[in-house]
Amino acid sequence: MHITAAASCGCVSPSWLAARWRSRLSLRKGLNCTPDRSLLRTRAILHPQIGRQIAHMITGGSVAQAASTAAEAPQHVVICGAGIIGSAIAYYLAMKGVAATVVERASVACASSGKAGGFLALDWQDGGVTGPLGRLSFKLHQELADTLGKDIGYRRVQTLSAAAAPAKQGAMHANTRGSQPNRRAGAPAWLDGSVSRIKAMGDESNTAQVHPQKLSQALMEAAQGKGAQLRIGEVQNITTSGKKVTGVIVDGEEYAADAVVIAMGPWSGQAAKWLPVPDITGQKYASIVLRPEEEISNHMLFLSYKTSSGQALEPEVYPRPDGSVYICGSPEHIALPDDPKTIQVDPKSVEDLKEVARSVSSKLADAPLEVGQSCFLPLSPDGLPVMGKVPGVQGAYIASGSPCPFLYPHTRGAGLVRNASCETILCA
Repeated sequence: MHITAAASCGCVSPSWLAARWRSRLSLRKGLNCTPDRSLLRTRAILHPQIGRQIAHMITGGSVAQAASTAAEAPQHVVICGAGIIGSAIAYYLAMKGVAATVVERASVACASSGKAGGFLALDWQDGGVTGPLGRLSFKLHQELADTLGKDIGYRRVQTLSAAAAPAKQGAMHANTRGSQPNRRAGAPAWLDGSVSRIKAMGDESNTAQVHPQKLSQALMEAAQGKGAQLRIGEVQNITTSGKKVTGVIVDGEEYAADAVVIAMGPWSGQAAKWLPVPDITGQKYASIVLRPEEEISNHMLFLSYKTSSGQALEPEVYPRPDGSVYICGSPEHIALPDDPKTIQVDPKSVEDLKEVARSVSSKLADAPLEVGQSCFLPLSPDGLPVMGKVPGVQGAYIASGSPCPFLYPHTRGAGLVRNASCETILCA
C-alpha cells in the first residue's frame, strides 16, 4: 500500500499495488506487532482525516470535480462501521452531496471509538511514514471543533511524562503534595502523589484532545442531516459481479451498492471472507473514567508505572473539559470476539487503573468511578493505517486506522519520495 498526499489539495489519496501488497504481507506475518503505550494515545489522531481521504477517493476529488464526473461517481455507497472512521466518511461524503448508508452492529461509536482517549499531537509522527497525515489530522480536528457546532470535547493541552509507583500504605501523598521538585518541573498542583522524573512532552501549540465518542456522534448526526442513513444490523456478506461490488447483505437483506467501505475497526479483518483485505485483528485494553470533585487542569500525563502486584504498565491520564478524568493503559491478552457487544471488562484491570489514580493524585484517590470499560484497538500487519482501494475489486475500499501509526516509524521497506506536485509515502 502507498499513501499519496497531493500538495495542491492537502489531501492524502491512497492506492495499493496489489502484487507488492500481497508479497510483503506474507513476509510480515512474522513481525512482532506487540502494542505499546503509543496505542491509546494515538487512537483518534488520524481517523477523521482517513475518513476524509476515503470520501475524496470515492467522489473523485472536490465537489466541482465530482459534479463534472457525476455519471462515473458512485450512486449508492454503503459504509460498514459507524466508528470514528465510518462516521467521518459519511460526513465528508454528505458534504460532497453523496448520501451514504452506514451499517453498524450496535450503535454509533459502540466499540473503541466510544472508549478511546482522544489524544492528539501535531508532530509526534514526524520522520515516520505517516508524518504528513498526522499533521493534516491535527489541523482537521481544530476545523471540526469550529464547524460542527457540537461539543466534541476539543481543547489544546499541556502534556507531561513521568514515572510513578504505588504510594506506601498510610503515607499516600504525604511526602509529595506540593513538593518543590514538582513545582519546578511545571507540574500542576493536582499531581501531588508518588511521581518522579516529570518532563514536558508538549504544550498547547502542538498537543490537544478530543472526545472520540462525541466527535463520532457529531459527525454522524451532521451526515444524517444531509441525507445519510444509519442502519443497525450485521454485515453478513458483500456481493460482487465479476470484479465489481454490487451490494451488502445486512441481516439477510441486500442493499444495492456500487461502492462499499470496510471501516469496522479490529473487525475489518472479517471482510477477508468476501474481499482480499489484510489480516487486521485487535488488542484489548481497559480504561476507566473518574469524576473528581475538584477541577483538574488540562495536563495530559504519560506514565511508567509498576503496580503493587509487580505488573509493568504505561498508563495515560487525560483530564477532560467536562470535568471527568480518563485513564487507560491496562492490556488484556485475549482473542477478538465476533461481537463487540460481548466484550467484558476485567475487574483486575479496573483496579489497576484505580491504583494508578490513587498513586498520582489525592484529587483522584477518592473520585467516584463513572465507568470501567474495555475495547479492542485495531492492529494491522505492520502497525500502519490500512486505507485505500481493495486491489482487484472495483468499488471496494477499506479504512481501518491502526492505533499505533508511528509504532514502527521506520518499517522495513518504507520510504519517502518527493516530486514537484506530490509527496508519496510508501507504507509497504
